[in-house]
Amino acid sequence: MTVKCYNYDVKEKTYTIEELAELTGYSRRTIRYYIQQGLLKPPAGRGRGGFYFDSHLHKLNEIRAQQEKGIKLAAIQELARPVQESFPAPDRDVWVKYTVAPGIEFHIQRKVEEQEGRRITEVIRVLKSLLKGEHNE
Repeated sequence: MTVKCYNYDVKEKTYTIEELAELTGYSRRTIRYYIQQGLLKPPAGRGRGGFYFDSHLHKLNEIRAQQEKGIKLAAIQELARPVQESFPAPDRDVWVKYTVAPGIEFHIQRKVEEQEGRRITEVIRVLKSLLKGEHNE
């Protein structure tokens, strides 16, 4: 992979999972487990074509160093979790927008739409027919 940096081409080292396993001493299975647990970002690419970067290598070496200090994997996971996950997400009203005619929209809360789906569909149909009649006059 080539990365542009101040008009210089810098080649960023990439690794296969086999190379990463060999460099870190972790098995491929363990590396995949760490990805599944959110300790390690997924590889770029898909399937057998997936590849890893130096950041993956450094993160695995950090995990190894923490484990050697006696830190349990669960504690490492807690430290790796982003701060915003510690706080509950604020409740947000989700709104759905229906375009009734050019320049005219009908907005309704998602929860109301889910509860009153048939009625909402009928309201939109009536609005469209009213607006068509208005434009024809």
